[in-house]
Amino acid sequence: MGKNFKASIRWLAGLHAPLGHWAPIVASALFAASSFSHFTLLRVVAYSGALVLVVLIGADIARSFIDAQSFPAQTGHATLTFPMLAFRLLLTGVLGSIYTFLVFTGLGWAPFILLPVLFVICSLIAWRNVDLWYEQGAEFEEELKEADAKERSGLSHAAGRGR
Repeated sequence: MGKNFKASIRWLAGLHAPLGHWAPIVASALFAASSFSHFTLLRVVAYSGALVLVVLIGADIARSFIDAQSFPAQTGHATLTFPMLAFRLLLTGVLGSIYTFLVFTGLGWAPFILLPVLFVICSLIAWRNVDLWYEQGAEFEEELKEADAKERSGLSHAAGRGR
C-alpha cells in the first residue's frame, strides 16, 4: 500500500480517540436517535455524525491490519482459556446485538435481508472493542504489579535502614 494511504488511515484512526471504546455505541445510538427525530435537520446531523464515527471506527480496524503494533499484543499477558474465550464471545454477541439493533432501528427498519450482514459487521466491531478492553485490563494489571513490586522493594529497603 502507498505511504499516503497508510498515513491517512493512521490519521483517521487517531481522530476518534476522545470517544475511545465508546465510539461504536455512540454511533449506534446516533443511528437510532435519527429514526426518532421528526426534524429533518436533526436527522441529517445524527446520520452524519454516525457515519463519520463509522468511518473512524473502520479506520481504526484497518490500522490494526497495516500496523502490527497497533493491534493488541497478547504475548506478555495471560493466555486465553476456554472459559475466557466463551465469556468474550458472549460479550461480543451481546454488544454486537445491541449495536445491530440500534443501527437497524436507525436505518428505518430496512429490509430484513440486511440484518445478518449488519450483525456480522457490528459483531466484528464489538469483538475489536472487547479485545481492546481485555488489553487495557491486562496493561492495568501489569502496572498494578509493577507498583506493588516497587512499594514492596521500598518498604524492605526502609525496613533494612531502620535496624
